[in-house]
Amino acid sequence: MSASTVPLPEPGPGASSAPAPGRLSAARLPFAATAFDRDAVDRELEDVRVLAAQDPSSLVLVLAGGLAPVAGDALVLVPVGDVPRVDHDPRRPEVYLGRLPGAEGERGPRVLLRAVPAPEPADADAAAEPFAVPEPVVVAVTASAAARGVEGMRWAGLRELGPVLPAADTALLVTAQSVGLWHRDHPRCPQCGEPTEVIRSGWARQCPNDRSLHFPRTDPAIIVAVSDGHPDPARERLLLGRSALWKGNRFSTLAGFVEPGESLEQAVVREVAEEAGLVVGDVHYLGSQPWPFPRSLMLGCRAVARSGAAVPDGQEILELRWFTRAELREAARTGAVTLPGRVSIAHALIEHWLGEDLPETAW
Repeated sequence: MSASTVPLPEPGPGASSAPAPGRLSAARLPFAATAFDRDAVDRELEDVRVLAAQDPSSLVLVLAGGLAPVAGDALVLVPVGDVPRVDHDPRRPEVYLGRLPGAEGERGPRVLLRAVPAPEPADADAAAEPFAVPEPVVVAVTASAAARGVEGMRWAGLRELGPVLPAADTALLVTAQSVGLWHRDHPRCPQCGEPTEVIRSGWARQCPNDRSLHFPRTDPAIIVAVSDGHPDPARERLLLGRSALWKGNRFSTLAGFVEPGESLEQAVVREVAEEAGLVVGDVHYLGSQPWPFPRSLMLGCRAVARSGAAVPDGQEILELRWFTRAELREAARTGAVTLPGRVSIAHALIEHWLGEDLPETAW
């Protein structure tokens, strides 16, 4: 993405005057379907990690190299007394995540995050094996689950679990991964380089040298379904691109980070112009999805191409293709193209334009 400026075009003769398309349903976004009680007020007033550790009803979510314990289609949360603390690692401190739903009119138990390292898989698409290292925390989770009669426990990552976990479990896991990765990647003060101290129950770090405060970061990024705006739905086409980072015949919607000083709409116009050589307008916001790989917020939009020819930039995007609805259905059915899986907002954007469900893919 360059810093070039592309103005948002004004509607001209023949420009679409159709009403804004309907928003995406949160239920169709695996990471955005629901929220949980983050207990934000209490965690600001005192270190709730201490209270949770003293409360025998508190639970622990363990992440081993980014993988979580699951049994069936639910997270395995372990009683706090069954899992040793890991505060000795400044890149993996204990974090208070919040409270689970309780009985009607009541608040549920507190949940802590305890993260431990695990070997990275040799193949980026393969699962790491957390048991390759005899981490006391991982061993304790396994023993605790077995003692409580939990059967078939395994370790899996968020990309796999996002579409299948209950919404409340997904919200908890997304939050845990996001804040956990921030701690892992930002253990030092960005101003002076001094190791920072964890405060506010794991939701902030403070430099002991200059007293500066640092909070988990979220990077906004646009992701946009670009169509040619043809008034006949049977002839309208959707633009999809193949990234230089992807293997095989993977195609998806265009995306990029919002740059400083930009609005959401300006970022859409600039990104499409840079990556595809098109000027777009009629930009409409459809919905958002946290994307904790490692710390983005995906802002989903639709836009209509106004001028230009679709030409890939050759750096970020290697190939661009237009699809009518019939062509996209056939390409997805035959495997001529591999579209994003249900875990991503890109899948929801494509379905939103298509007007029907797509088959699930391994992507």
